[in-house]
Amino acid sequence: MSNAGTEQAQINLTLAYVVNNSATDFFSGKAIKDPTVEQVSQNIKTGLNLSKMTQNHQFSIAWGPAVLRDPDSDQYAAHITVVLQSVATGEYSVVTSGTDFSSPVDLLEDNLYETLVSFRKYVPSCSDLAGISAGTDIGLSSVILTTDSNGATLVDFLKTVRPSSTINVIGHSLGGALASALVLYLKNARDLQASNLKFTCETFAAPTAGNDIFAGYFDEQMGANSTRVWNTCDIVPMAWNAKTILNVKTIYSSAPPSDAIKVLIDAISITSTPLNYSQWGNYDAQQKRLDGKPADELTNFYLQAGYQHIPAYILLLGLNLGDIPLPPPPPTQAQ
Repeated sequence: MSNAGTEQAQINLTLAYVVNNSATDFFSGKAIKDPTVEQVSQNIKTGLNLSKMTQNHQFSIAWGPAVLRDPDSDQYAAHITVVLQSVATGEYSVVTSGTDFSSPVDLLEDNLYETLVSFRKYVPSCSDLAGISAGTDIGLSSVILTTDSNGATLVDFLKTVRPSSTINVIGHSLGGALASALVLYLKNARDLQASNLKFTCETFAAPTAGNDIFAGYFDEQMGANSTRVWNTCDIVPMAWNAKTILNVKTIYSSAPPSDAIKVLIDAISITSTPLNYSQWGNYDAQQKRLDGKPADELTNFYLQAGYQHIPAYILLLGLNLGDIPLPPPPPTQAQ
């Protein structure tokens, strides 16, 4: 990745992490119950201005945030999607959040991999064999349909931007999987064809969104206008491919998983084998492979996995940990 590409990745990672944590209390590390749009919006603005790559009001909120809350009494934020505009370039960045571990909806989407849904539901011109996971399907529908405080959907907003504008679609973890499906939906949306928008996509730490046919369709549609950034020590991008998921059992020699987790991994591999889950972007022009190293001082499997999935990306992309403020882990994860 060129210096310019690395700098853009640093900016995009910042945008993704800021949105990921925009419904989190930075003192306790706990998710905010029933967060208001105003709270989320202010947290995004604060996070951007406290981060090295986006400080000094380099981005403004152009649409959103659109906040989908869980249907239970706690109403944690299941999805947060926002459009940020660069003051310098005028480009737009569509950012959708990753997993909130307090959200039952997010956890459901993360783990609904046993069934594929045809992506033709979203892009009628693609092969009926191009499948996305049931979890990706639920999440993508939510992002598409959730409105901002003015009742406008994401597509409603994009219909109003200047023709030929550049739209960057960004996400980390679950947000990355959703971003890869969302960008294809937007690129092919009938209501946006007249605008001649240019779409790019950059994902970080994303699990597979769909099967090999979907991955091939993504590569064909997006090509060099997409980048998949992944850490070789992060277990999340290993899901849900039947072969790579098996690496989870041995990747951390100083922090091995329990026997119960190993049995679960074997079961996942067996279940996912006929589904042919595959990552897109396995070509040098489309991926940024970050060669991570296990943190030897972390001998707990969950802590090691958490470190590799979030803080390690900051360091591996050449930033310092304080360059993107992160909340402390909630008490249940810190122990």
